[in-house]
Amino acid sequence: MIFGETKFFVHARRGLAKFALAAMVCLVAPQAALAEEVSAEAKAKAQLTLAQWMKDRSDDTGKFYFVDRKANELVAGYSANVHPMIVPYKDGAIFVCSEVITENGDRITADFLTVPVGDGYKIVEVIMNNRPSVKKMMGM
Repeated sequence: MIFGETKFFVHARRGLAKFALAAMVCLVAPQAALAEEVSAEAKAKAQLTLAQWMKDRSDDTGKFYFVDRKANELVAGYSANVHPMIVPYKDGAIFVCSEVITENGDRITADFLTVPVGDGYKIVEVIMNNRPSVKKMMGM
């Protein structure tokens, strides 16, 4: 009954993924409720800022270099997330939270702190492979 077992595991995995998403929403929602709301326009501007930042630092293949603060070394990677998560911080600042795939194939977190400047946003801090630092900044 291998087919039945496989089907069971597929459904179990989907159920687990839905549960994990629901749990994450429950954990983040109270924090988000306390934070400022981010307009669709601000979200789009912050995402465009990240896209331009990546483009400015990438070669023709999309590869760019950064310092991995956990490993304390220069690492090459590629943007792995087309739709990053937008998380309001304070005083109009926004974290644009994404992922990068390193040349070794590892997925790591890539968090960009943006602040409003003029009509748009500017990236003022890049936190690679250190999501706990972002959570600490947010009081989580």
